[in-house]
Amino acid sequence: MPEMNISKKLSRWSLEEARQVGHVLVVRCGLCNITRRFLPDDILKLHKNTALSRLRFVCQECNQSAYMEVKVYYPSSWDVGKLPIRRLAGMRDIKKPIWRDETL
Repeated sequence: MPEMNISKKLSRWSLEEARQVGHVLVVRCGLCNITRRFLPDDILKLHKNTALSRLRFVCQECNQSAYMEVKVYYPSSWDVGKLPIRRLAGMRDIKKPIWRDETL
């Protein structure tokens, strides 16, 4: 039986559904060959609930987004304690001055 197209599979899954099932998002940069794993719950804190095929990531090493690919992975019991996952530690607000022109 032929393999299902990954883009069709990801277009049916949303972040909320992946969180409920217990999937892990595997994001790989094809240019610098770095793989990162994220929990959908952490991505939901940054973005609204959307289809997995619409997620866009930027590589932190090469700053390219064209080579990024997203897959889903269901961790097994063998992965507990061994699978490195990137977690959201916090969010930082940047203070930026906003100016307006007035007459004296």
